Amino acid sequence: MAKKKNTDQIISLDAFGSAKDYWLCWVKSPLPHFSFAASVQQHFKFPCSFIGNILLDDVHEDLAFPMYYMSFSEEFDINLVILSNHVTAPTEISMGEQNPLLGGLLFEDEYYLFNKQGLTKIPFSYPMADYVLLLSADKQVDIEDYAKLLPSIPNIQVVCQDTPQNIAQSQKKSKNVLDFLQYLFYESEAYVKDLRRRRLFKKLHNKMSVAESNYIKLRFPVEDNRVIVSDLLRREDY
Repeated sequence: MAKKKNTDQIISLDAFGSAKDYWLCWVKSPLPHFSFAASVQQHFKFPCSFIGNILLDDVHEDLAFPMYYMSFSEEFDINLVILSNHVTAPTEISMGEQNPLLGGLLFEDEYYLFNKQGLTKIPFSYPMADYVLLLSADKQVDIEDYAKLLPSIPNIQVVCQDTPQNIAQSQKKSKNVLDFLQYLFYESEAYVKDLRRRRLFKKLHNKMSVAESNYIKLRFPVEDNRVIVSDLLRREDY
C-alpha cells in the first residue's frame, strides 16, 4: 500500500484577505515598546492598550514579543496593532551562537521576528526594524487612507510598508513569509477580540446573562450561562 506523503498542515492562504484588507509597516524608533505605544496614542488621539505577546514556543518558551492595539473605528473594524520586532534573546539561544574561543558575552543579543542577519525568525531583505505595524480594515473602507497616516508618527523612520502579499513576493522564501504574516494578523486579531469581550463583560458588571428572576410565567428554566448576543450591547453611544 502506498504511503501517504507527509505535508505541512498550514491553513490555506486562499481566503487570507478575502474579508478584510491588510497593510504592514516596519519602522525604526529609539523608544521602548510602552513609550512607543504611548506616543502613537498621543499622536492619533485614540486609546492604545497592551493586549498580550506573540510567542515563539517553537524557538524558545521565553520568547515573547509585546503587542499593543488601537482602533480607528470599531464599526468598520479598522485596527492598528503595534508589535515589537525584537526582544532580548534568552541566554540559551545567545550562547549557542557564540564562539567559545572568544570568551563570554559582552552584550545581550536581540532576537528578531524579521531581520537581515543575526538571530531572527524570518530572514528579511530589509534592514532591521524596531516595530511592525499591522493595519487591518473591512473591505468597505479604503485601507490606504489609514496606511498613509502611519509615516506621520513622530520620531520614526519607515523601513518598508506594503500589503502582506507584496512584502512576501519581495522575499526569497515568499511562502514562509506570507504564512508567518498571516499568523501574525490572525493571532493579533484573536487577542483584540478577547480584549473587546473583556471590556464588554466589565461594562455589564461581569454579567453576560439574565437571571431567571427577571422572567415572568416561565414554562422552562433559564440556563445560567445563557449569553446575551444583541448588537445593541455594542452601540458606540453606550
